[in-house]
Amino acid sequence: MTQRTGDWSMIEVGSDGWSHFDTVILGAGSMGLATAYALSRRGRRVALLDRYTPPHSFGSHHGETRLFRMAYAEGAAYIPLLQDARRMWLELEAHASEAESGQGAVQLFAQIGVLNAARPGANLLRGVRESLNQYQVPHQWLTAAEAAKRWPGLCLPDDYEVLFDPLGGVLFSERCLAALKAAALGQGATLLIGGPVRELQAQPGEVVLEWGGHRLVAGSLVITLGAGAGPFLTRWFPEWRIPVQPIRKTVAWFRCSHRTSSGAPYYRADAFPGYLVETEEGTFYGFPDFGEGVKVGRHDGGEPCDMESVNRDFHAYPQDERVLRGFLGRFLPHATEFQRGSVCLYTMTPDEHFVVDSHPEHAHVVVGAGFSGHGFKFASVIGDVLARMVEQEEIPYDLSLFRASRWTCDGT
Repeated sequence: MTQRTGDWSMIEVGSDGWSHFDTVILGAGSMGLATAYALSRRGRRVALLDRYTPPHSFGSHHGETRLFRMAYAEGAAYIPLLQDARRMWLELEAHASEAESGQGAVQLFAQIGVLNAARPGANLLRGVRESLNQYQVPHQWLTAAEAAKRWPGLCLPDDYEVLFDPLGGVLFSERCLAALKAAALGQGATLLIGGPVRELQAQPGEVVLEWGGHRLVAGSLVITLGAGAGPFLTRWFPEWRIPVQPIRKTVAWFRCSHRTSSGAPYYRADAFPGYLVETEEGTFYGFPDFGEGVKVGRHDGGEPCDMESVNRDFHAYPQDERVLRGFLGRFLPHATEFQRGSVCLYTMTPDEHFVVDSHPEHAHVVVGAGFSGHGFKFASVIGDVLARMVEQEEIPYDLSLFRASRWTCDGT
């Protein structure tokens, strides 16, 4: 099949003046590319539309790394999805490495484990325990002293509990998107850059839209617009009533110039895990040093924003660096030399759970939205779920937690 990226001259136009596809996907970020990959594997003719060429820095997938956690505090319903997401990322990694034969293996996932730490009774550890009670997820409980001995440079209050998740680790987010994109295009998907949507109608059995001056018709529509989902849904599907709010978030990298007594640098990726720590000030997450320093971000907090006008300059606000440096000073005190910072977006729902659902009147229109700062790790499996939804295939997961109907008065 022909790979098509951004060139309308190569897109076939029917005698009716329309370009025909099985599925149009709006949004070529993590969820959109994963859906395109899943559908194109099924031999479907897919058009993937975005304003920017992925990977890019205008959404929620840049910044090189994302945590992958198997011990999950957000709810036991996520565990079956995580189990398959992990398997699917590894399958994509193998596929990407095979496609790059002769140029070395492609690493999408580093299984370095994830450390979860908080005081007894904290929300983080309580949620993890509930998940562990339902599923046989490998894990280790440690005291603060045991953790500090195992990972030099880690400083925790004496009363903190630590859960180590050995199956967790780090996804290299931009590599993941590049691999999904290459695989989807290699399977015949069409990626088109431009827009915006000028007209859209959902009709029985099909969707018609005008995008960037071109007319498309498809049997189904997938909406994976990230931080742009709210304004789009309000305009084109106001009856859906899906509340999502973009939040401005910051992350930063700090280099460590100190060394352990053995002479090794602190916080190296080959000797230190990813981490998630709940403190009195907030919940912080981060990554060891893969070459650019220790990465740190705050999971809660942030400023509500609009994706079109958000200030993307790190240091636009005093707290951009101050809050992150304050956490490191207490918990990873040898990471002191600021290297750089970055701004990204969370797209939050009121309950911080995803929205993965079909339209109440048009089953061939589906949405993946509101991933609330913890969705990237699921992209591989959510893409498959969205593909199954438009293909009307059986879905082997309980998705009741993610239904948009949870915000309607009668729950229907």
